[in-house]
Amino acid sequence: MEDGLRNMKNSARTVSHFRGAKFLHSLKLAVFLVIVAMATIVSSQEIQTSWTFNIPDISFISFSPKYTNTQNQRISLNFRTRNPNGLIFCHYLKDLDVKELKRINYQLCAELQYGVFVLKYQLMQYSDDGISIGKALNNNQWHHLEVFIDVSSGELTVKVDNETTVTSLKSYTRQEFTTLLDWTQHSSAIYFGGTDPDTLFSDTYPHFLGCMSDIQYETSDSKLVPVPVTMMEGVDQGCTDRCTNNPCHHGGSCINGYDQAVCDCFGTDYEGEFCSVLGPTTVTLRGYEWLTYSLHPYDKNILAESMRLSLEFKTSRGSGVLFYAVGGAPYHSHVTASVHAGKILVSVAIGDDDIEVEAGIAIDDYRWHNLTIVHEVRKVYVYLDGQENERDILDTNYHLTLDPKIFIGGGNNFVVTRGLQVTQNFVGCFKNIYINDVSVLYEMAKGSNRVKYNGGGSMQPHYSCKEVVNIPISFPTAASMLTLDSTNDMKDDFEIEFDFKTVRSEAVLLYLSLQDTDTAFEYNFGFVEVWIKAGQPHLKFVPSNLHPERTQNYTIPNLVNTNIWHSMHLAIKQGEAKLKVNGNSVSTSNTKRPLEIYSQIIVGYGYNSYKAHEGYVGCIRNLKINGQTMDALDLVQTSAASGLIIDGCNITDYCKGSRMCEHGGVCLSEWTDVACDCSETFYTGLACHFPKYKKTCDEYYQSGVNESGVMLVDLDGSGDLDPVHVRCHMGFEERYDFFGQTIVDHNFPSNTTVRASMMRDLKRLISYRLLGREELIRLTQESAFCRQKITYNCIHSTIDLGTKTWFKSASSELLDYIGTDNTSPGSCPCSLTASCTGEMCNCDNNTMTLQKDEGYNTVKHQLPITEVTILQDENPLTPGSANLTLGPLVCWGNSAQIPSTAVTFSSGSGYLISAPWKTGDIKVSFRTHHDTAIILYQTGTKSNINYFIVAVTSENTVKFYFRWGMKFLEVDIESPEPVSNGEWHQVSIETDVHNIRCMLDMTEKILDIPDNVPRIPLFSGILYVGGVPDTLKKDTVVADVVSIVGCMRGLAYNGKPVALSDLIDSSTQNVYKECMASCWPNPCRNGGKCLEKWGAHQCVCVNKWAHSGHNCEIDINTDAVTFQGTSTSYLHYILPVDSGLLDSTIIFNFRTFLRNTLLLYIHDHLNNFVLVQLQDSNKIIAKFNRYNLILQQTRQIDGYLDDGSWNQVVIDNADGYIKVIVNVDDEPSRNSYKKQSLDTYMQVPFTEEELVKPVRGSTVGEPGIHLYVGGVPLNMSTYTSMYGCIRGLKIGDTVFQLQKEAEKSDENVSHVCLDGCESSPCRNGGVCEEQWQDRRYTCDCAFSEYAGPTCNTEASGYFQGESILQYKYTPPKEALETRTERLELVFRVNPGATENMVLVFIYSERETRYWTHDFIIVYLDPHHGIYLNTNQGYSIHGVGKEGLFADGRPHQLLYRRNQGEMILTVRSENHRLFRNKTLSLDEEGIGRVTVSDNALDELDTIMIGGILNSQFGSIQDTDDYRDYLNFTGCMSEVTFYPVGDLPFALRPLKDLRDNQNSTGIATAYGPEIQGCSTKDAMAITTSTQPLTQKPSTLSPQLTFPPWNPGPAKTEYLGPPPTLPINKTSPAHTSMTTPSNSVSTARDISVGSHGRDKHDNKVIAIALCVVGFLLLVAIMVACVLVRLRRREEEKEKENAEKNQDIELKQPLNDVEEAISENRQNQNYLARLDEFSMVSAQLGARPVKRETTSTFKPPPSDSSYTYSSVPQSEDDDPTLTEQRFYNRKKNRPASSISEVLEEMERQRGNPDADPEDIETLGTRPLQSVAMETTPLTCDGIVLPPVEGTNVDNCQGAWDVHDQSSDLSTGEHHEDDVENDADNESDSPSPPPPAHVLHEYNGDSGYEAESKPDEEETLMIDSYHGTGSFQEEETPSEGVNDQCQVDMDDSPYLDSKNSNYVSENVTPSLKSETGSLGKESRSGSNSSAAEELPGKDSDKVINYGFPNTPVIDLNGPDFAPKKSSIVSNNMCDT
Repeated sequence: MEDGLRNMKNSARTVSHFRGAKFLHSLKLAVFLVIVAMATIVSSQEIQTSWTFNIPDISFISFSPKYTNTQNQRISLNFRTRNPNGLIFCHYLKDLDVKELKRINYQLCAELQYGVFVLKYQLMQYSDDGISIGKALNNNQWHHLEVFIDVSSGELTVKVDNETTVTSLKSYTRQEFTTLLDWTQHSSAIYFGGTDPDTLFSDTYPHFLGCMSDIQYETSDSKLVPVPVTMMEGVDQGCTDRCTNNPCHHGGSCINGYDQAVCDCFGTDYEGEFCSVLGPTTVTLRGYEWLTYSLHPYDKNILAESMRLSLEFKTSRGSGVLFYAVGGAPYHSHVTASVHAGKILVSVAIGDDDIEVEAGIAIDDYRWHNLTIVHEVRKVYVYLDGQENERDILDTNYHLTLDPKIFIGGGNNFVVTRGLQVTQNFVGCFKNIYINDVSVLYEMAKGSNRVKYNGGGSMQPHYSCKEVVNIPISFPTAASMLTLDSTNDMKDDFEIEFDFKTVRSEAVLLYLSLQDTDTAFEYNFGFVEVWIKAGQPHLKFVPSNLHPERTQNYTIPNLVNTNIWHSMHLAIKQGEAKLKVNGNSVSTSNTKRPLEIYSQIIVGYGYNSYKAHEGYVGCIRNLKINGQTMDALDLVQTSAASGLIIDGCNITDYCKGSRMCEHGGVCLSEWTDVACDCSETFYTGLACHFPKYKKTCDEYYQSGVNESGVMLVDLDGSGDLDPVHVRCHMGFEERYDFFGQTIVDHNFPSNTTVRASMMRDLKRLISYRLLGREELIRLTQESAFCRQKITYNCIHSTIDLGTKTWFKSASSELLDYIGTDNTSPGSCPCSLTASCTGEMCNCDNNTMTLQKDEGYNTVKHQLPITEVTILQDENPLTPGSANLTLGPLVCWGNSAQIPSTAVTFSSGSGYLISAPWKTGDIKVSFRTHHDTAIILYQTGTKSNINYFIVAVTSENTVKFYFRWGMKFLEVDIESPEPVSNGEWHQVSIETDVHNIRCMLDMTEKILDIPDNVPRIPLFSGILYVGGVPDTLKKDTVVADVVSIVGCMRGLAYNGKPVALSDLIDSSTQNVYKECMASCWPNPCRNGGKCLEKWGAHQCVCVNKWAHSGHNCEIDINTDAVTFQGTSTSYLHYILPVDSGLLDSTIIFNFRTFLRNTLLLYIHDHLNNFVLVQLQDSNKIIAKFNRYNLILQQTRQIDGYLDDGSWNQVVIDNADGYIKVIVNVDDEPSRNSYKKQSLDTYMQVPFTEEELVKPVRGSTVGEPGIHLYVGGVPLNMSTYTSMYGCIRGLKIGDTVFQLQKEAEKSDENVSHVCLDGCESSPCRNGGVCEEQWQDRRYTCDCAFSEYAGPTCNTEASGYFQGESILQYKYTPPKEALETRTERLELVFRVNPGATENMVLVFIYSERETRYWTHDFIIVYLDPHHGIYLNTNQGYSIHGVGKEGLFADGRPHQLLYRRNQGEMILTVRSENHRLFRNKTLSLDEEGIGRVTVSDNALDELDTIMIGGILNSQFGSIQDTDDYRDYLNFTGCMSEVTFYPVGDLPFALRPLKDLRDNQNSTGIATAYGPEIQGCSTKDAMAITTSTQPLTQKPSTLSPQLTFPPWNPGPAKTEYLGPPPTLPINKTSPAHTSMTTPSNSVSTARDISVGSHGRDKHDNKVIAIALCVVGFLLLVAIMVACVLVRLRRREEEKEKENAEKNQDIELKQPLNDVEEAISENRQNQNYLARLDEFSMVSAQLGARPVKRETTSTFKPPPSDSSYTYSSVPQSEDDDPTLTEQRFYNRKKNRPASSISEVLEEMERQRGNPDADPEDIETLGTRPLQSVAMETTPLTCDGIVLPPVEGTNVDNCQGAWDVHDQSSDLSTGEHHEDDVENDADNESDSPSPPPPAHVLHEYNGDSGYEAESKPDEEETLMIDSYHGTGSFQEEETPSEGVNDQCQVDMDDSPYLDSKNSNYVSENVTPSLKSETGSLGKESRSGSNSSAAEELPGKDSDKVINYGFPNTPVIDLNGPDFAPKKSSIVSNNMCDT
């Protein structure tokens, strides 16, 4: 009764929608209401059997069934609908909390999905999904549904109409149902048509829209009864027909939509919701437009059994697409219609059945035609203009399954496919387009989103019917082009015209190829290009690629990039081109060549090389070629079109007003958007936003760049600063971490003098290479650490930091400290340890000793130093000085990646939570050994579902995954090296409004951000770092990726660091501060590989045989012994038989230099054995017995085993099959015969010969196993015993203690085997010979430049000026004649040396076969350089190197001769190649001289340090060096190679230091030659010295751009210092700047002066003295001016009286003479110098002859001073003819004199031929002259005019007087020249005698006059005669050592001389240069004329701008002897 009452109440409440029952106070009223309610429900159930669900998303009905556990479930109903999706019914549990509902998870739901009935049953974990039945159930017909569940069998039966399906439910078959769901314990509800919004699953299913009827369910008594509806909403009783009152007008058909009536206006010409709008809507499509219609809003195809498509069209074109609809699931179907060749083609396909209908004729008549296609179940009807075509569907399937989108009028790039033979878009008009009941055009016109207009861009559809003409062709990209073939009629008469429209300012519009048809000489091609340049038309006409000079360019001044149509016409006729644009034209000039059009015509591009954006972007139309119009639509469909489209030319100038392109990128207006040309910028991305370069060198290093070098860095990333070049040093280690250092150099020189006497207060402004102040500040901000070294050297010059010395940084902060910090003002590093000699700094102590303060400033914001301020001492005469050195700025690390902020993730479950990253950039670094790891995971939120993921997904791959709304982006970046290698790797994401850049180290990928997504912020959810919590459901792309196991650091948002260590709190698990890499440093010993477990580790031993233990710490190879190789040097073990040695694996290591040796031997008492031996240096042989057979297993390796290195041998005896393993050996083969033991004893067990044969008795011996290591007793074998080491012997499990056993061996075996050579004890190239034992070794120094036991004693000698080392050797056969000699040495000369010194003299001790002594000499001129001369018998060559080498520092000399070229260089200790033996021709400043390729003969003696006195008398030409001092200083590494390519080398000093004669005999003269060193001087350093580089994997290719700012700018503070008036200037004392590394010496005034004040009296006296001196100076000047005027008048008078009328003007002006080429080596006229003169050359002389073959070099580049020919056709033995001027009694010196002499000879044809002589091969006295020269003492004296002497004494006197007069005139001119030109001399000449020439009387005398520049340079060096001090040699010594002139070897000198007359005896006497040749204290000029007497040797030392030098000139005074021989003669 209560239940019935309750049900009635519920029914009443349902009908009346009454939700809260109220009980009346009156019982009568209550009974009455109950009766009425029951009557109402019964009546309703009897009458109401159907319902209409007509409110979308609201309508539903429900009831609550009462089920028992044994009751079957059955539901039956009928339904009809037009919607493909909707809920039919759903059974839920109710009255349970959410948690319990989710636990039981029960559902029985049925719905329509895309027109198919689908049933889902779910109970707990058991699910039965996808029970589908029926098709096209949304066809608005009634369908019957019945669902039945048999609870006894768990069988489910579903029946729809006549189709039934049966299945078994998993929840019934796999488990007792009642244990899962007990109906007695739970109540439930069944919903029909939808669900209550309050239910848990309200949003799961869409609501039903339609009708249901006869809804029944089965009760507990198995009866079907109508459902007792307890709740309903939005439901009407009965199945309502909305078309009962037809609302459609004008004959429109009404369709019941259940929620409303739908009018189908098809066939009425009316439109609108009720067909009340007069239509129809008409649209014109122009070939590039089309429409799309959406059948339904779902993404899955819907099966349809009926469909109608209809339209009316009008066109004049024969082809075009009308309809295109296609579907592919569950089977193929399509409906297409097109116009083709004036007919209609219709194709309908369902499955494999294609229905083709062709209808109509000439329908392209531009008249309206109607086409309707109707699909009705198995029929297809096609109507064209009312004519019907019917077809049957024969396939088993008959439902259309079309995709939602239907194309109308065409599409985008259609291709020919099934059902579509036409691909062109439709051109014409449409109206009355209907798809089913929808008017497509009406819907489009009113803006429905189901219809879309496409192809027109921003244009709107053309709503009318208009015939289409002038269809434009669009070139949407710079790569688009139209290629047309040329024809024969175009070749010589071609025209092309079209209209064009563009907004681009630079583009190729047209390209034509040209060919020159005249191919008689060459194939010639050209081209014509029409450009748009700077927005103007430009014609480029290139008729010939081979002749670019014929190119013609023309521009029409008319802007055409204005986005409007412009006309263009190009004509080419008869080789001329004419371009007309908008009526303006230009024409090319006629090339007069037969040019033709060749190959193809290209519109929009060309065949030349263009920039990526220079292709044409725009449109053309009305294209005509030779008058023929080209159809645009046809062209686009052909292969001639590349990237072209038909879209109506929808051009928009997107660059107008756009500021998209950043950093100078060029804006390019693309077809739909803006593009930026970033090619000329340092940025990338769509907007040139992302920098191409890293911020610092450390970012490069952390990204995998390991090579040091010059790199570009972008300090502010995408900011405004441009990238700059810096120097990177990679791999800098600090605190177990590695960094890249950024190094910036500056222009403040090292050791700059900042304090000295008389210096001013100053400020130095420092510039840094290519970095300004802002860049420097940025660098320090971006870096974690920076430093800059400051060094202050002082002598009596206080630093006074803060008061007299301070610095300023780039940030304008003042610094007053060095090497401390800003908390310690005025301090230096010594103050930190209280070790300063001054108050706060060493240089605060004002002493005269050298002091130094240096340190690194490390406060970042106070670096770098850009200003230095120095205030001088108050007393300007303070005798002190100071140098300042400022190191480069060095920065490293990343301020956002401080190592201390790193964290460690120890397991795959840790994570950190950080604040959301929203936009901009984010980066982080990680390291791991795992192949998968989550790096970053940012979730979405309810308001912003965007998220992103960065994860390692494989060994080399990092995945970046993004979601924006419903759009997803995914990119994988592959790393060139594994990211799981345990090294640091960096990932970063950077965004702008257009792109997102993903980077992994140096690899990047840029993605476009999808359209229509929120720009800012992109993301807003929680950012998880390193992993995610288990409760978070990860995206499927990383479903299998776990949290990182490793380290992370450097998280930064938009450049702001986030300290990961600060994110760790008490709730964080498995994450720890700092990077705890257990494998760093590597805990595994003995090379074991560490497997990182981040907090733990595992070691994998690299040698599994020898190493063991947790850390591979056990190494049996430490037990090593050394065997001596003797018969008693072996180890012997005796072990029991059961030890199993013969059947176990043997392991040991050995090392030896023996090729064959016995390593190990084992045998037992029964003669079983195993033997191991080394054979042939590369074979290990294991011998063993198989019973009584001897077998062996051999392992041969590719290398060598006797090289002294350790080799591991394993005799693997697995199961008796022997395998030999040597070192790392993967050889799998084993011996094929198993080792088998003898079990009985025999005295002769083997028939084969045994290598080792133990002593065997007749009976068996004591049982046991004998082990011999390293050898056996002599009575067992004579095979070579081991000389070497064995270690790590292990047999089976037994490790033998070798060292303990060796201690018992009485030193026959050494108990150690240590590498003597392991520490490389042999230095400087010495070869170490290993002897092992206790590190014994010997050094072979044969090929080293050093001596001593370890080759560490420098092969050097200190020469004291009187010491000489003579080294005699016997040259090998190959060195008897040498043309490729080499010489190497290192020397050091103390400062202060002023005289020339001989270093090395190499010569032939005995006369050669040519009766000469060839030699090489090296000497030093302390003021000018070092020089090397060679004397080759008849020629002298030389080469030199400029420099001041007497500076106390070591210098290396390298010389070689090869192929006629002498090469010399001298390197200082700071040279990058110092002590390198390689001589590079590219070396700066190298001396190179081209010489004749003549041999040096039989060199056999080396003199080091000077020349013995005895050599001057026995070796010709050595007197030139008699006055040179012996060497004083240190010399080492002297090596002479007589033949450069032979290993034969002579090292005299090395033999001296070794006390042995290896290749020669060394003899020392003079004081002992002690050892010295050329290495103890400190190298000169600079502020830009590069740091040591780590080996790298990448090679940067950049170099610094030019940077030459000059030295740091100096600003002087205050006036210059003045001297006190009561003090005089201090004496100028040469003082070296106080530093051991000063690059140049500087004179600093030093004195001791007080600071007394001066009174006025003293000042007045000083002023008076100064005034008096000025007055005297003025008077003297007046007198000198007057005297000068008188001199000029006298000179003028003398000139007028001069009777010589020959031309005095030189051929070459003085200015020309002073040129770069100052190699005037001979000034005498010669026949071969003038083309108008010829003469017969003399005969070839022999080598001993004294005549000269001197000839100037053939070119300016030849710097030889040889006296041999310099061209290959000049033989060194040929002489040159020279004429003697008989009139002037001297050799002819000009052309006129030669011609004069020849004329005289021709005028006397009867003259004796002997009279016609040249200065050739005969002595001068044999030359016929008008006045015969007088010979005195073997010296020819030329006659002097006006004199008549016939004896020698008179001749000497007269000649002396003449010479005095001549010399005086000469020096009077030269003094003036010296004064004017001394400062301009480019370089001082070497110390040699100057060649002077006399200017003769001929008119061409200038040709023989010395170069004026030469004279100036000589005078500037030597001074003129008036300034030379006369120096007379000691008479005693001179007389005693006087050489007899008749016997002098110089009469047979190998060098002839040409001496000018102006070098007179008076001059020579004045300079004292003739020394030993002087007669009675005066010098004879006659000696100069004798070829064999001290002849002048003209030299050029290979210096640019260096004059010619005479070796025997008058400019050197004799020097005192350094070594005195027994006869007291000078050496």
